[in-house]
Amino acid sequence: MGINVYANKTVIIDHSHQELVDTSIEGNPTEGAIHGLRIQYVFRRKTTKGHDRDGNPLVYAIKEMNGYRMQPMYHQMLYKRADEILAAFVGDLKVDALVDVPSSKPLCRLFAKRVAEVSGLPLVESNFLRKRTVGEVLDAIDASFPQFAKDRDERAFKAELGQLRRAKRDTDFQMKEVAKPMRRFFQPFTVSGEVPALEGQRIALIDDLVSSGTSIISVAECLREQGAIVERGVCLLSDLNAVRPSS
Repeated sequence: MGINVYANKTVIIDHSHQELVDTSIEGNPTEGAIHGLRIQYVFRRKTTKGHDRDGNPLVYAIKEMNGYRMQPMYHQMLYKRADEILAAFVGDLKVDALVDVPSSKPLCRLFAKRVAEVSGLPLVESNFLRKRTVGEVLDAIDASFPQFAKDRDERAFKAELGQLRRAKRDTDFQMKEVAKPMRRFFQPFTVSGEVPALEGQRIALIDDLVSSGTSIISVAECLREQGAIVERGVCLLSDLNAVRPSS
């Protein structure tokens, strides 16, 4: 099953091809690595020429973002296939628990619950994590300014900081407002409130889509500060460099 995206931003699942998103049993899961995290992806995004041709409209439609929509029957088809693919690999995660990456949309937590159900692993919901404020992000950068190998990268980073300093310090930091190449220098999450016992626990992080990878790495760092061992991740949709794992 691939997807078709229409001019009115309707997304449908199409059994006749595997274009834009490969949802086949044969082609999944795929995997990649981000800063020491081995991440396995349930569905592989693919690129072709043209507008909206990187598979993102599928996750937009599931989240009902940017005007994209998908009928409930296609949601059900997609999740049924996701469960089949998850069943093929989640037994080999070798972790003690799952933690979802915080999101303003419910998709990530809903997907995390499906991973928990298929795997039998407990889900530790990420209510103990929150987004940092703009002020907290700026203070962290001022305390430890990144080192750059190229002057142009430092100039680009300082331009991003200039934009950020014009925002209100007590508002939530929004990673989507930062240029993708610069996102790795920002830490968007922090621990807040009552923290579950994570010392020595092997954790797999659950996300819906990896773009720059900043969010999932930020959460991993927060959990490691609590003594957790975080080396694995599971995502619904892949980045664009995902590959089939070697047999």
